[in-house]
Amino acid sequence: MKHAFIRIIIRLFRITRAYCILCPVYRGEGVILGMHRVVPNCEKPRIASNSRIEITPEFLEELIRFFRGIGYEIISLDRLYERLNRGKGTGRPFVCFTFDDGYVDICRNALPIFEKYNAPFAVYVVTTFADKSAVLWWYMLEDLVLNHDTLDISIRGRDYSFKCPGHDQKEGVFNRLRSVLMELPQAQVPEEVKALCAPFGIFPEQYTDQLMSWEQVSELSRHPLAIVGAHTVHHYNLRMLSTEREVEWEILESKRLIETRTGRKVFHFAYPFGSRQEVGRREIEVASRCSFHTAVTVREGAIFPGHKRHTEALPRIEITGRHQDITLVDMRRCGTVSLMRNGFNRQVTL
Repeated sequence: MKHAFIRIIIRLFRITRAYCILCPVYRGEGVILGMHRVVPNCEKPRIASNSRIEITPEFLEELIRFFRGIGYEIISLDRLYERLNRGKGTGRPFVCFTFDDGYVDICRNALPIFEKYNAPFAVYVVTTFADKSAVLWWYMLEDLVLNHDTLDISIRGRDYSFKCPGHDQKEGVFNRLRSVLMELPQAQVPEEVKALCAPFGIFPEQYTDQLMSWEQVSELSRHPLAIVGAHTVHHYNLRMLSTEREVEWEILESKRLIETRTGRKVFHFAYPFGSRQEVGRREIEVASRCSFHTAVTVREGAIFPGHKRHTEALPRIEITGRHQDITLVDMRRCGTVSLMRNGFNRQVTL
């Protein structure tokens, strides 16, 4: 009921453009955009939860033109840190472009666009992605479901039988299997999916070409427009880890590995997943001890001067493939969605 009400309100704001009245109060100093992948439109059917992390090169270019067109300055995370801590701003609102995980399309598709517009950006790298040891089990599971109309499988000794001839049914089966897998300890999920998919000829090695290599990460770190940040070793839900020590290892080891491989200091961090369900006070307190200049969540909100005291928990506006719509982006940078989600609180932190 709550979500339906929010959708109705957003629709009304959109039609009337009444959201513009929020800007003076809720837009703050600027926004950080959070994204994952930049890939061309695909003709084949996709599972929604996977395609939602992908935007097109055309939409990325539209985003850059939109923010510049309304007078926003595109700045780096280093510049953001300076603005917050030293008051070194131009008076113009700003936007930071950030990408999570370390997919190779950031080098292939996004970098040329940022070069075209001479615009800075950041990539938060999962170190097992760069090692090519990460199992992209969500894509393996997607191919398994999309390529079969019936599935008779076993997970942890429990048998499942599905009939999914239509796409809606395939979406349902994917989500059901994902829910079953998410009940397992995080470290066990990749092995379970490997065992699940192997009889169908689906193997992790078929997906590693989607990931940046260490050579590409190192090259990107030297690019004048790019910043490479840390995003943990395994991309676990940190809140599900048992101890502070495990959380600290995931964060600091990823920082150490990137610094070792690139020869450059890492000053910026993104929490995996990044919502309230995955980032709590413990995770933020641990990250605050790890010598980062900034750490970002996906709590919806703009950046305000008061975030100077909360640089370990900066909000972002998550841009997804589901809503590649500049009007919606405009509504969000004005604070419409933040207003709904955060109970009229302008400055979002924990």
